[in-house]
Amino acid sequence: MASFETFLWWIFIIFTLICGGFCIEAHYRYKNKNGIDNEYKFSNKYKYFGQPVYDKQNKIHGYELLLREYNQHTNKWQLPRNVVDFPLSKIVSTIQEINPQLKDIANLSLNMTVSQITDFRAEYFFTWVLGTTNIKQLVIELDTNDIRRANIFKRKEILHMFKKLQHPQIKITIENVDSSKKTYNLLQQYFPYITYLKFNIHSFNKSANHWIDITLAQWQRRIAIFNIEMIVGKIEDINQVALVNQLNIPFRQGYAYGHPENHNHPSNGWFAHRL
Repeated sequence: MASFETFLWWIFIIFTLICGGFCIEAHYRYKNKNGIDNEYKFSNKYKYFGQPVYDKQNKIHGYELLLREYNQHTNKWQLPRNVVDFPLSKIVSTIQEINPQLKDIANLSLNMTVSQITDFRAEYFFTWVLGTTNIKQLVIELDTNDIRRANIFKRKEILHMFKKLQHPQIKITIENVDSSKKTYNLLQQYFPYITYLKFNIHSFNKSANHWIDITLAQWQRRIAIFNIEMIVGKIEDINQVALVNQLNIPFRQGYAYGHPENHNHPSNGWFAHRL
């Protein structure tokens, strides 16, 4: 009997040590998680550019903040490479810089990763944004490809967060939506909790090598059930402009309407000459 009690005691000790080890490791990982609070190496290499989103009356509906990486070889800003998580602290500092001008912006969209929106600090971040800035409407954008790469547990966390973000000042967008059934099946669980779907217009170009499962018009009918509004992005030419006009798409974005511009130069930048 004594030996059995000793065995249970050691089981308890080992279990306690294992749990303690997991807690210490989790604390260390979150404390040192690059891309959430640690801004090391991010300050000068990355900046946010603003790109306008237009409505069907060709008036500016809002702006999207786009992360750009500086290429020292070309001396140009480009789409980031190998950046899985950019820091929430960088978003905070960016908003603080442009905050005085935000009173004239109806909607400001922020791109976030799956890792960021499911991080335990995300709720505090949203509380800060709504409580200390001039943002009238915050739109959180999550990339379809990022959701696709997430495992089933992360996708459940995303759904849980979407449910918690049902706030009058927060809207949710899923971007980079294409014409495939796989994408529809992937995203449909989120439909009751999102406001916008942003479509990549290049995914709807007909060709011999590209099969379109769901057209823009079919998407339009399906998501109308959930009162989801459409944004069509990456519009570059007059034919694409004509298509979104024909379909009466509420919102559109792309080089045909405006290029991303550096917000750090307000005298020449996106707020000054767009408003």
